[in-house]
Amino acid sequence: MPSIIQARSLGEADRMRVLIISYFFPPGTDGAATLMYNLCKHLPKQFYRVITAREDLGIYVWDNLGAFDPDYVLDCNAARIPVRTNRFHDRIKFLFFSILSGLFSNSKRQYDSILAVYPDEFDLLSAYILHKLTGKPLIVYMHDLYSEVRKEARLHRILESFESRVFSSASVVLVTNEKFRDYYLKRGVKNAVVLHSCIDLDKEESAFISGNQESTGKHLKIVFTGTVYGSNRDAVDAFLRASKKTDDVEVVFATPQKNTYFDVSIGFLPKKRCFELQRSADVLFLPLSFTHPSPEEMRVAFPCKVLEYLAAGKPILGVVPKGSYAEQLIEKFDLGIVVTEPSEDKIAEAIDRFKDKKTREHYSKNASNIVKLFDAKIQAKRLCYVVDAIVQDKHR
Repeated sequence: MPSIIQARSLGEADRMRVLIISYFFPPGTDGAATLMYNLCKHLPKQFYRVITAREDLGIYVWDNLGAFDPDYVLDCNAARIPVRTNRFHDRIKFLFFSILSGLFSNSKRQYDSILAVYPDEFDLLSAYILHKLTGKPLIVYMHDLYSEVRKEARLHRILESFESRVFSSASVVLVTNEKFRDYYLKRGVKNAVVLHSCIDLDKEESAFISGNQESTGKHLKIVFTGTVYGSNRDAVDAFLRASKKTDDVEVVFATPQKNTYFDVSIGFLPKKRCFELQRSADVLFLPLSFTHPSPEEMRVAFPCKVLEYLAAGKPILGVVPKGSYAEQLIEKFDLGIVVTEPSEDKIAEAIDRFKDKKTREHYSKNASNIVKLFDAKIQAKRLCYVVDAIVQDKHR
């Protein structure tokens, strides 16, 4: 595949067009939808077309808890497939209708390549089948590992067998970080290329500029935003126990689940209010599982909340496995303190270290500088170059 650097910059008139297949998409606010919002907002509008689920999918995926923000709608050319849940029968329906929609768009010559966004196996299958039927180049964007998740899902073993076939058919497999790429390279996926997760700094400009503001309370305010999954609950539970061992600490969670951590959670917040909560914190909490059945998933994970935390300009308390990308990122750029085991005593020690204002200011300054590397404008431009290079190469 031609390198991103080799791809020539095209004018708007001759820009290649890509069909994006992403089950999760704005105004949903789960990880994959957030990733697509940040990236697609800065793509040229005529550059892409999207096949996705209904706008209100987020409401039903999270059991009517409202992980869905109507203020985060993208003005783009989108075909919305009439599915509202992430259940198996709806995903089958999505597969069938997304292929039909893709074939219709192809008959109208509305795209030159296909981009499948994981995590959803049916995004990959739909894009793969369209690639075979239309001959359009296939690009895969992996937000999570494929073969390491949902082992219990129906037909997962069958779907897993398609992984090598899909990857080998793809012109490029985009991944969110270097550790993710290295994992695939070791498994023989030679066409893995890093396209970092990104943050919309335009929308986050006020947070980015004023990120060093301290909370007004007397206590050290530690904030977590996002979902508490079964896979990170061990780290969360250890943190909560540790926080009760330290004096003058206030813990606030904003998570969509009902009756979960009710003593610290204020429930789901729309994106705008979520960003305001992050900016009001002294420290932002990042958990990853130590007991996950697929350790590789935790090692390469790059939660979208990390970039929101950096945009807020706040220190990070990471309770994450040793050797993970999250640990590497925090320590490499000196963004906070990492505890690499679910030890209440070690987490409590880290919390006590954050009580020093100068320590927090040091980490905050680094966060506000490093987040610029993940600017969505930069990553969107790189995606355009990748698509252009692949389509040009095919037509040579």
